[in-house]
Amino acid sequence: MKRIKISDAEWEIMKALWSNSTERGMTLGEIVRALDENNMWSYTTIRTLLVRLITKGAVTADRTTGVYRYSPALSKEECIANEVKSFVRRIFDNSPSQYIAALVRDGNLDEREKKEIKRILAEIVDKE
Repeated sequence: MKRIKISDAEWEIMKALWSNSTERGMTLGEIVRALDENNMWSYTTIRTLLVRLITKGAVTADRTTGVYRYSPALSKEECIANEVKSFVRRIFDNSPSQYIAALVRDGNLDEREKKEIKRILAEIVDKE
């Protein structure tokens, strides 16, 4: 998977696409309506963010219907994995164990979250 850096604003666009996009994609107007009501971005700002995401390869644009329809080119899981890898590389010197240790020590995890982490770690160990 190619590394793509997505800004906080671009994440909002991606979330709207992941949550609301159909197989046909979404028009600019549909994306604007799907964004949070508190969002004060103009059509122009959202279009600029879409162009950036297209350039990065995170979004595709299809104009075969006469109007641009935007779709995510990457799944939410791919983008999250990419972001986590980048974060661990930058902040934890590429050490996932240091990252997990920081989450466990300082993360104020509730019992459900602790159980989920244990389940995931057990699953990883069982695969080896």
